[in-house]
Amino acid sequence: MRKFAFLVLILLGFGAAAQDMEAIIKGEKAAFVAKRDFKSKRSGQAYDITYHHIKLTIDPGVRFIAGSVYSELIASEDNFTSFAFDLDVAMQVDSVLYQNAPINFIHQNDEVSLIIEAKNKGEMIAVEIFYRGDPSKHKQNGFSFDMQHGGPIAWTLSEPYGAYGWWPCKQQLVDKIDSVDCSITIPKGNKAASLGLLQSVDTLADSSLVFHWKHRYPTATYLVAVAVTNYVEISHYIPLSDGDSLYHLDYIYPNYQEDADTLRLAINGMMRGFDSLFGPYPFRKEKYGHAMFGRGGGMEHQTMSFMSSLDFDLMAHELAHQWFGNKITCGSWEDLWLNESWATYSNAIAREMLKPREEHLAFLVESISRATRNNGGAVFAYDTVNVGNLFDGDTRYRKGSMVLHQLRWVMGDSAFFAGTRNYMADAALCYGFAKTIDFREAMENASGMDLTGFFDRYIYKEGYPNINARWNRNAGTQIKLKIGQTTSHESVSFFPVKIEYKLVGENQDSIVLIDHNNAEQELLLDVGFKVTSVVFDPNVWLLAKGVVLEGDHVDLSSVSLYPNPSENTISVYVKDYKLDKIEVLDLQGRVLLESEVLEQKNVVSSFYIKSLANGMYLMRVTSGNESVVLKFVKLGF
Repeated sequence: MRKFAFLVLILLGFGAAAQDMEAIIKGEKAAFVAKRDFKSKRSGQAYDITYHHIKLTIDPGVRFIAGSVYSELIASEDNFTSFAFDLDVAMQVDSVLYQNAPINFIHQNDEVSLIIEAKNKGEMIAVEIFYRGDPSKHKQNGFSFDMQHGGPIAWTLSEPYGAYGWWPCKQQLVDKIDSVDCSITIPKGNKAASLGLLQSVDTLADSSLVFHWKHRYPTATYLVAVAVTNYVEISHYIPLSDGDSLYHLDYIYPNYQEDADTLRLAINGMMRGFDSLFGPYPFRKEKYGHAMFGRGGGMEHQTMSFMSSLDFDLMAHELAHQWFGNKITCGSWEDLWLNESWATYSNAIAREMLKPREEHLAFLVESISRATRNNGGAVFAYDTVNVGNLFDGDTRYRKGSMVLHQLRWVMGDSAFFAGTRNYMADAALCYGFAKTIDFREAMENASGMDLTGFFDRYIYKEGYPNINARWNRNAGTQIKLKIGQTTSHESVSFFPVKIEYKLVGENQDSIVLIDHNNAEQELLLDVGFKVTSVVFDPNVWLLAKGVVLEGDHVDLSSVSLYPNPSENTISVYVKDYKLDKIEVLDLQGRVLLESEVLEQKNVVSSFYIKSLANGMYLMRVTSGNESVVLKFVKLGF
């Protein structure tokens, strides 16, 4: 596997074994499946959200929150007279201020609706909604109360459709919030985690604490988050590859303190690697961090991922989301693979950079196994209502990650990562939304390739190739290789693909590259040594099932005649293959003697040649369609 020349990173001293990635995927899916009965709220309204200030009081031991959300928005059409925020009717709205004055409102059908005097396009509107209630009753389960090792904990997880269960928002994938403040009032002895940089911690008269977080990057609604418990704070600065440094903050359970140094080593290497490969960390002016929470897996909240554990693979996955999902967010839930497939493939990249080669290849092999255990399933998410299907681990995570890995193989490292960085830097996409075509065009521009067919087969359609090969050894250093392909799903009739085969001999091997562009191919290869075995895709580049079968061989080097010269009889010794016919010819090619050989393998056949005149003769040995001719001498009586 090719390594990155510009990254020489060594990771030592990981104490605990890495959590199984499949458990991480299942944990994330379980968290999201709680929302299976809901579909996305409105695709948008005629206004642009520019700012939210979320002000909440949260006691993690009490299933209740109270506070307000102050919002600023810009009318995006003339004669703008009405608008709404999404908020579950289970939450009670006490009052609404419009331009700092009370205004009537309607709260029904999970919307808080307002009617105002007409505004022109571009005019700013300020509104603050005061509300309270138990958000854990919300059917989307976007806000949870639980117990962790040291006490009660409260946290949010809004992806994909849960934000409106705990705060009034515009829940959609077309309009990012330009900036957010969160002021969270909590009981003494706790800490509140959220987006951006912590500005202050104020103590109130009753000893309550107010954590004020400030975030000044655009963010999607579902990435806004808070978590509260008796966290231990650990922080450090990560030195980046360009000489800059990044503030890193962990809010962890008290029993995780012993792992702090190990975790710091891991996140440092990942951050430097991703910062170089994908482009600068998107939120450098603020921070990156983790806050532990009670769900399985993790959730990539902007600048502070919520984590069930600080495991190597989980940290790599959620960190990568800061680029793939946060800086650039999927423009529809159908395009969720742009978030999840990239984050999963980044697990493989992190292992490639920081762990032994065997662990990197093991991740790829496991991904192929998971992606190919069902014959169908598209990476593109056609069903976005069923959240269990939307966050399907085999397709959106594993298959999509192998599609990216194979795309890297098709394009080459240089073009693949250049295209990725260009995608991340595209002014029309960064800190906004993208769809599959946007990513495809970035990769086409970097490679000069037309990738329409590749994306059609691997993203929009279903299945994968089953590639079988049968090889036979011919003369000495030659082999015949027959390659065939079937597909697992009828939506694709054939997958054109470049295949590596590793030809192994005694104390040496060689890799040959085959353009597999027909369903049935036959090739004759000569690698300069006797081949003893053939391995399909040794570097694990392909989303495919591959089988190599060994046929009966014809090996010229294994056919010998003795004694030579001979007076009465001459014997033919064969090894490793079955013979069909043995013939004796004169030098003009006329057949003098012949014998059929039935199911012979690794045995000696003898010819009585006493009747032949003295001189030189030829012996032709045939197996299948292959034959070898050897010379021998007949001596006198």
